[in-house]
Amino acid sequence: MTLGTGTVHGFEARKLLVEAGVDPSDLRLDVYDHVDRGVELALSGFGSERSDLVEGAVSIASDILWRWRAPRPELVAGLVRCLDSPHAHARGDAAMALAGLVSSDSTQEITSAVPALIVAANDSYDRVAGPAALALARLDHPAVREPVHRWLASSSRLPVFQVTSLGQVLQPLVGCADELLPGIRRMLVDSADSEGLRPVLTALAAWGPAVSEGVPELVSTLSTRNVRWACDVLGSIGPAAALTASTLEGFARGVTQPPRHDGSTLMPNGIRRWHGAQNAAWAHWRITGEPEVFLTFVEEAASRGLGYADLGRLAELGPLATRCVTALRPLLESPGPWTRVQAAYAWWRITGDTEAAVPVLLAALEALRSGDADEPCRAAVRYIAQIGAPASAAAPLLEATLSSDRRFPAEFYPAARAALASFGDGPRLRSAGRVRSGRC
Repeated sequence: MTLGTGTVHGFEARKLLVEAGVDPSDLRLDVYDHVDRGVELALSGFGSERSDLVEGAVSIASDILWRWRAPRPELVAGLVRCLDSPHAHARGDAAMALAGLVSSDSTQEITSAVPALIVAANDSYDRVAGPAALALARLDHPAVREPVHRWLASSSRLPVFQVTSLGQVLQPLVGCADELLPGIRRMLVDSADSEGLRPVLTALAAWGPAVSEGVPELVSTLSTRNVRWACDVLGSIGPAAALTASTLEGFARGVTQPPRHDGSTLMPNGIRRWHGAQNAAWAHWRITGEPEVFLTFVEEAASRGLGYADLGRLAELGPLATRCVTALRPLLESPGPWTRVQAAYAWWRITGDTEAAVPVLLAALEALRSGDADEPCRAAVRYIAQIGAPASAAAPLLEATLSSDRRFPAEFYPAARAALASFGDGPRLRSAGRVRSGRC
């Protein structure tokens, strides 16, 4: 692996470089002219008998494929060979690297990996099975269903993957919801109080209404330390979860105190408020369509400052949250980039004012100039796509980034294209300049 500077820092990768007589500080994989040397070193490591050097090769190859869009079939082939490696860590890391290459915008062809991924996903060693199944799930390959069914059937002991989770594997499989729900419903009961259920609940929240038939089983998690995650699922399901509305209202108002995430109980007399109250309040609104419980919670939070509120969910209220704008306005200048971006989006959704919101979102895009797209930046692109023409000053930078040699997270590409489409044919300010490609 590497740090943000591009210098190779992973222990095994550094070993590989030293073995080849290369000073690790002299190889910068964020500089395009260094990439061919990195490819050469990775290929030499793939053929080693030593596990540490093979792991170093996987690390360097993964880094190159993560940073750059140029097709590198030789590196993909090396990762595929590693799926058969006797070195367990190399196998798991190679499978995870291949899973990371799967997207509609990928420039890497990994079809050749499918047979080995199928074998790996059915391996009894969880380190390789999880990421291999994740790659197959993202490829929408039917072979992923067999291991997933097997894991769901063993729901009393959730699989613990070392480099991924069952929830990550499930998330892209929403199209198989009807087929997988019976096993998921058993798991919700058998593992209701297991921390390992949380990534699964996160995936189910992304599935939304497709999980509606599982509402009775989700009720069983409302009395466990997983209740906050269950609230998110119920809210994403919406009106079909109506039978939980009164319970959620009790949680939101503090009438009922569920277990905390660590299983401890709250102190009496409301000295410690339950940390998931806003999740319950939001879920109650999504289920009932009645905003009063959520608004009351938000207004109480605003009286103490909105810094710890979920501003994305506040934004969903739109003009209903007008009374919160006084507390929201200072957050547009928060020292935290994530808070600034979320506050700008909420401000626009609530007030309709783009003059205050758009500059904050445009500033978050500056990371693209150095070949980065962190979470605040990606969120800003999504929000700009919703705002449309008033944010069209983002067009030059987004266009340059889409044509860059740099590789960005998969979710960036459709969001950037949606933003450009939302600007229409109006005038665009073309002063942003081209994203640095990393070439010297």
